[in-house]
Amino acid sequence: MAKMMPTASAFSNDVWMRAVLAHVPGTAPIANDKTDGPFRHIAAKCHRLPFAHLQSTSTALTPCPLPSVTCMPTASEAKTFLNGIAMPLVLRGVPVDHPVTAILLKTATNTRVLKTWVRAALEVTGTFDSWMMENFDHKRRKELKRLKTRLAEQGCLELAELAPGANLEPHISAFLRIESSGWKGERGTAVNSDPRAAKGLVAGLTAMHAENKVRFWTLRLDGKPVASLFALVDGGSAVLGKIGYDETFAKYSPGVLLIIEATRCLFADRAVNFADANAIPDHPMIDRIWRNRMACMDVVIAGSAVSTLIFQTVAAYHGMKDVARTTAKNFYLNFTGRKQS
Repeated sequence: MAKMMPTASAFSNDVWMRAVLAHVPGTAPIANDKTDGPFRHIAAKCHRLPFAHLQSTSTALTPCPLPSVTCMPTASEAKTFLNGIAMPLVLRGVPVDHPVTAILLKTATNTRVLKTWVRAALEVTGTFDSWMMENFDHKRRKELKRLKTRLAEQGCLELAELAPGANLEPHISAFLRIESSGWKGERGTAVNSDPRAAKGLVAGLTAMHAENKVRFWTLRLDGKPVASLFALVDGGSAVLGKIGYDETFAKYSPGVLLIIEATRCLFADRAVNFADANAIPDHPMIDRIWRNRMACMDVVIAGSAVSTLIFQTVAAYHGMKDVARTTAKNFYLNFTGRKQS
């Protein structure tokens, strides 16, 4: 059974949030440098129905719904923060065991968990070699080795890893170019499809790199990038960002090979003891590679400034929306024959 793990999300780091929020349109400045207390920034949008409430904004730049803090908040500071919002706060994709999650849940006057799930994670203990032996059977290890050998036969295969203080720009350029070259670019979901998001990514990575909190891995074939992945590091934990790969080489699974190489690097990184895949539940690729799990949830919280009636109405509204969305999704998957047994 996969082990459940805690996390500290680097994507809610205040340095990151300061750099990227200007590039996430429509977000509400709930807290800032002019306010007292440790709470600083949160990516959220205001919704008017059924009553005014805030909902966390999930984008490539803001995948973690938690507010950034300058230090661990006290219970009094958390109460002041929630009462200052003065409306229900809907947080999507909350890492359950994060300390900021714990203090917000403890001090909220009203709380309703909409749903819980787990996502892939990696406990970085022991050695990479022992992890490979325990994580994959002989057949799977042989297949991974075969894929790497076949890709290497196409040219000179090498892994470029970002060193502390090294030039970040080649890695960012490679990532943006590769990610937008395939289906993500065609669907408009690649970071480079939105100039604001691309600028925000550059700003965020640059700011975090200055504090040695960025890890970047680029797989190159004859000097040409074929896969690229980055992670943010904070508080002993790494959180993966998005991954891009050249679909020309899809039959060699360059994305999988890069994840394996990044895992090797994480085991050698003394600043990391845990890694969060930052992926959707039951992700078809990363779930088969990283076998540990971390708990997440969608939750509605509010301070004492919000009436029980307003809180319950907003919470029920989002609960019904989630049920309707799940029902529609299951119907579509069954209708199209994509539902897996």
